[in-house]
Formats: sequence, structure tokens, C-alpha cells
Amino acid sequence: MTQSSSNCCASSARRGEPSSSLLPSHLSIGKDMSTEHAASGGPFIWADYFETGLGVVDEQHFKLVGLVNQLGARLATGRSLSAAELDHVMGGLGRYALLHFRTEEEMMKQRGIDRRHFEKHCATHADFVAQIDSLAAAAASGQGSVLTELLRYVSSWLALHILGIDMSMSRQLHAMEKGVSAADAYDQDATTADPANRALVSAVHTLYTTVAERNAELIKAKAELEQRVAERTADLQDAVRHLEAAKEEIVQSEKMAALGQFAAGMAHELNTPLGYIGGNLNALGGYCEQLVKLSEEADRLVAEGASAAAWNTACERADRDFVREDAPQLLTESRAGLERIHRIVEALRCSAGGAEEEPKPTELHRIVDEVLLTYKASAPAEIEFDVSCEANAVAMVSPRGLAVAIDELLDNAVKAVAGKGGVVRCSTGCSGGMAWLEIADTGPGINSAIAQHVFEPFFTTRAVGSGAGLGLYLAYQTARQHHGYIELRNTGPGAVFRLLLPALGAEGAVA
Repeated sequence: MTQSSSNCCASSARRGEPSSSLLPSHLSIGKDMSTEHAASGGPFIWADYFETGLGVVDEQHFKLVGLVNQLGARLATGRSLSAAELDHVMGGLGRYALLHFRTEEEMMKQRGIDRRHFEKHCATHADFVAQIDSLAAAAASGQGSVLTELLRYVSSWLALHILGIDMSMSRQLHAMEKGVSAADAYDQDATTADPANRALVSAVHTLYTTVAERNAELIKAKAELEQRVAERTADLQDAVRHLEAAKEEIVQSEKMAALGQFAAGMAHELNTPLGYIGGNLNALGGYCEQLVKLSEEADRLVAEGASAAAWNTACERADRDFVREDAPQLLTESRAGLERIHRIVEALRCSAGGAEEEPKPTELHRIVDEVLLTYKASAPAEIEFDVSCEANAVAMVSPRGLAVAIDELLDNAVKAVAGKGGVVRCSTGCSGGMAWLEIADTGPGINSAIAQHVFEPFFTTRAVGSGAGLGLYLAYQTARQHHGYIELRNTGPGAVFRLLLPALGAEGAVA
């Protein structure tokens, strides 16, 4: 019944059995390498003592040896397999092993081998399938290691399977062909086996057991690793949740702090003009009372036919001349205060993204003059304003937005010299295609550490309630909205802020 290896392979191919390559075609040893060649070299070398004398069984053993050697050659390249390729290897090996097991089990049933051997033989098949399934489950935890363990396991199992239980099956079937009963054939094989062969099978069995135990350890280690990873992941997720909660709390605290700073600054910005508007209104109210009394006195004097001297005396008591001089000034200051409040509110609205008036060609010096007209009314008396503006500085801007920026730059300069007197210089001009306006002061200047932050919102070096830290930010935003920018330089003493905007030419086009 023994056939040559080459004939076995040929007959196997004719039966349409699965391909001998466990690897995808582009990863196999070579497209021209046959299973016979694959079985002739590698970790498992085919030899005559592996032949059982059962044709189809030897064919399939030979093919399995070729598959093992293909695995060895692939592993020797040092290149790892992708998940899909490894799945292909495991699946191919499993399918061919099942084909082989089915062949052997059907042969044993048909020939009526002893039940004891049949059950033992089937148990080895089931154990192999379980081990392959375990290795497949471990593939995700390190494919290089799994491929190595797979090669070791299949090599040791195949040697043990052929030399051990398959050879026993062959001897029993040959004895039964000679007329020995199945039970006697089983008993004879158990008592007359070659001691040397038994020792070899025992050694291979020890190797197989070691590899199987190693596989079990790998599966256990994988499960433990997955458990630790799951626990660590849960810990990390919990930590992330705590961090996010802490971050949210910090953000809310910062928002409240910024809101508090903003509210304090706005209270100062609005209370200053509101303070002198209120004082002026109180004074005007007193003047009105005096004028009403003077009017009543005039009516009485006219009715009595009093002299001019009596009228003059009544006017002096009502302080008429002072009221006549002071009332218009109080009204001017109050209007200036209201205009300043309006600009502050407008600046906040623009900063929040509110609608602005349509940009139009604007002479910068006119906006400077308009802002100065109202600003000077409430400025400290000890501050001198020096204005030097050129009429050629024209840009496409929103006049109201530019007025807000100029007002904030003026306010910053005035505060730099307030209390000790000084000069605030305002100038405009045009050069290098840019229209510019400049606000300079003779104050202490701004050091470099602070200068890099002055255009940030809510940044201020003044005490809480003395400023919101929005003035220079609003001026900076206005420049950006009009495609310009602001420069800051220290002149020692004093600081200079220059706002630059794209200049318009004589015909209204950007220069």
C-alpha cells in the first residue's frame, strides 16, 4: 500500500484537496516551489520512517510537512504578518487538519478498528483543534510570538502524531488485513511496540506537552494582560473624567474672575462720566431753583414799581451772572460725558460682534478733532494737548469705530500723565501707502515685559476699578477690522501708539 511521495502529492492534487500554501500567494516560499520541495527542507525533514503505508494518510502527512516548512521559511524572513495574513495562515492550517482528521476517522470506522484506539485517536485530533483555536485567539496579543509558537507546536504535534498514534493505527490495520481481530490487534500493538520507537515517541510527546503548556501560558497571560489593560483603561477614563471636571471648574472660575474684573472696570469707566454728569445736574437743578426765585422776585418788584437798584440786588442774591457763565459749561461737560458713555457702549457692542456702520473714505484728522472736542471737556486741567494733523491721511474706515479707538488711545495717554501734568500729542500723516494717526504722551513709558500684553483683553496694570483692560484691546481690534495694525514704542520718556490703516489715493482707491 506504500506509495512514493511524489505520486502521493500528484494524487492529492488530482482529488482537488485544499492548496498546500497556508500563506497568501505573494508571501509563500516561491510560486514554483512544489509541496514536495517544501517538505524536503526546513524545520521538518520528511523521511521514510514517517511513512505509515496508508497511501492517502501519507499523502496528507507529506502535505502537512510542506505547510510546516512554509511557515518556517516565512518566520525566517523576520517580517511580521498582518492580521489578515495571520488569519489566513491559521484558517488554512485548521481547514487542512480537519480534512486530514476526517480522512483518518472515516478510514478507522470503515475498517472497524478497535474502539479504544478510535477514541484515543479522535481525542488527539480534538486536542490539536483546541490548541489551534487557542493560538488564533492569542494572535492579537503579538503575532510574531504566535507564529513562532504555532510552528513549534505543529512540528512537535505532527511528529508525535505520525510516529505515535498514526503508526499504531497503521500496524493495527495491517494486522487486521492478515486476519487478526481488532481487539487482538490493539492488544498486540500495545505489548510489542519497538522500545526505541517508544522512547522516541515519548521524547516527542514530552516536547509536544511542553509546547502545549507554553501555549496555555500564553493564552492565560493574554487574558491577564487584557484584564490589566481593561482595569488601567477604566482608571484612566476615571482620571480623565476628574480632570475634565476640574478643568471645567477652573474655566468657570476664570470666567467669573474675568467677569468680575470686567464689571469693576466698566463700573469705573461709566461711573467717571456719570459722576460729573450727576454733579452737573445737581448744580443745574440749584441754578434752576435760583432762577425761579429770581423770576418770582422780578414779578413782585415790577408789581411794586421797584427801582433798578432793587432788581440788581435781587440778581446778585440769585448769583445770576455766575449761573449765566457756569450753566453752559456744565451742559457741555454733561454732553461730553454722555458722548463718552455712548462710545464705551458702542465699543462693547463692536467687540461683541455687533453691526457697525458702513466704512467710508474718512480723513483721520477730522475724527481726531471731533474726539478731542468732547474729550478735552472732561480732561484734567494740568494736561496739555498738542495737535499736529495733516489732511492727506485718508482711509476707508467706520468713523464711529475709529472714534472709539482714538478715544481709548487718548484715555490711555491721559492716564499715563494724570496727577503730575504732562503733554499728550496727537498727529496724523500718510507714508508708505499707510495712513496713520499717533497718540504720544510724556509719561513714564511701558516696559518691555508689559508691552507684549497691552493689547490682550482684560490686561491692565491699574488697580481694580481703575480700568477694565479693554481700551487698548478695542483699539487693536478696530485696527484689525480695518485691515490695519497698531505699533507701540517707548520714546523715553513716554509711550507712542501709532495706528496704521491702508491709505486711500486721490480717487478713493487704496494707495
